[in-house]
Amino acid sequence: MRVTALYFATLRERRGTGSEGVDLPVGTTASGAFALIFPGLSLTVAYAVNEATVGSETVLVEGDEVAFLPPLGGG
Repeated sequence: MRVTALYFATLRERRGTGSEGVDLPVGTTASGAFALIFPGLSLTVAYAVNEATVGSETVLVEGDEVAFLPPLGGG
């Protein structure tokens, strides 16, 4: 299945883009997509699917837009 992945902050820097189409196996969860796109990266992120905050075990479907939101720093 194909979804659109959105990256912010450090994740955008790692991928060199803010968004891209990604092919994933049917039944992939939000956290599973993160693991496939960023293998070996140990980072706690929040997930949004189609502009709604979701849990890590939310199953993605064809055409979804999934955003990976890393923690923000600053002060």
